[in-house]
Amino acid sequence: MTSSSGKGEERGPEDLWKADVDPLTAPVGTTFVIQQHHATRLHHDVRLEMMSEGTPVLVSWAVPKGLPRRRGGRHLAIRTPDHAMEWGSFTGSIPGDEYGGGEVRIFDRGEYRIEGRSEDRITFRLDGERLTGIWHLVHTGPKDGKDQWLALMSKDLRSTADDRPPPKPMLATLTSDAFDDPAWGYEPKWDGIRAIAECDEETRLITRNDKDVTVAYPELRRLHDQVVALDAMLDGEIVAFEDGVPSFQRLQQRMHLRDERRIEELAHQIPVVYMVFDLLYLDGRDLTGLPLEERRRIMEEAVVPSEQIQVSPSTQGAGVALFAAAAEQGLEGIMAKRLSSLYVPGARSKDWLKVKVSFDADVVIVGWTEGERARAGTIGSLVMAVYDGGELRYVGNVGTGFGKGLLEEAMQRLTALGETEALFTERAELRRAHWVPPELVAKVEHRGVTSAGRLRAPSFQGFREDKSPEECTFDQLSGM
Repeated sequence: MTSSSGKGEERGPEDLWKADVDPLTAPVGTTFVIQQHHATRLHHDVRLEMMSEGTPVLVSWAVPKGLPRRRGGRHLAIRTPDHAMEWGSFTGSIPGDEYGGGEVRIFDRGEYRIEGRSEDRITFRLDGERLTGIWHLVHTGPKDGKDQWLALMSKDLRSTADDRPPPKPMLATLTSDAFDDPAWGYEPKWDGIRAIAECDEETRLITRNDKDVTVAYPELRRLHDQVVALDAMLDGEIVAFEDGVPSFQRLQQRMHLRDERRIEELAHQIPVVYMVFDLLYLDGRDLTGLPLEERRRIMEEAVVPSEQIQVSPSTQGAGVALFAAAAEQGLEGIMAKRLSSLYVPGARSKDWLKVKVSFDADVVIVGWTEGERARAGTIGSLVMAVYDGGELRYVGNVGTGFGKGLLEEAMQRLTALGETEALFTERAELRRAHWVPPELVAKVEHRGVTSAGRLRAPSFQGFREDKSPEECTFDQLSGM
């Protein structure tokens, strides 16, 4: 275990504290630190500088829920041994086989002062980088072998927060070739569901068409625990992996579920990861007006990676090499982002570019044809369309890529929509099709667009809920 000062000296738990002062009577110092400690259980270590025989030490409490953020909250606090002052600057990893093993981050630090003390209570004011206010620590006595206290908020003195930006992800423009440019950053393109994660005392996952999908991903419901912040908005992708590669078809089995028992079952069978690549809001501050390079720096400091959340890697300047690596590893492609770009919610920008290894398209399903032979009694193909000038345009049928489960799901979804009036009646091959309202969006892989505007060799990948039918346009399909 090493300190953030880089000295690198080895030390055990017995070296971290040298005294055990009485916080109700000890002379006080002026500084405090709160460390977010991802040990066996996540907790905040609240540490106040006090004197032990003339030597400053950090008098400490472990607070599982952190200090309350509003009046009326009562959070348990456990008195822990005093720590040496140097411990207050530590941030990093404690090996799992050592005392307190896990990740440690500085949550807040600054100056404090005692507002009052009695035989069982400390009232103190914090003036920190995140917290400004007055709290009480009330001594309730020993229980279960622990010295227990209660933390209560008296006053919240933080300044007024910025309004949150809308949870609308910024969108990229398709380009044909990878390129190298030191003014750009390059990331893998993750084949999943785009979602804004709103984090405060809980987590909400909002898709690009404003659907709350938090219930479908129970393993992501505590992403806020992995963010060193009072509140935050993250931009990222919900991804399921298969053999180390993102699999949209594998994720397809998770994205439409609402039955809690089935959700819990598949959460173990097909776990997902939130790959975060941008930060829109942190600690009451709107960050969308900062350049991407600065937002990423703040994001990398704020997010503590875990099995549930990872920071998408980024490299500067070397887009061609990353694209070659993405193709070799079977990834969908790469993203190129201008490092000076601001975040514009909901806008499609040429400051963000996507370069694809394989083509895919989001299309509107407007009908289906009946199958023959092995597919008799079920779907033979789905009729695909996109919007062109405000009108639906036929772009072909897709009849491959379906496993048995996807066929059954597709049939259920189409049946639930009911039938509607025929579209594209001039096409002889569609005269026996069953037509449905244009409400379902599907993802298909293909080998390009023909001169007649049809998808070449399309293969069905799955339905998606994070995109509206109106977003499926011919311009985007053809890369214009």
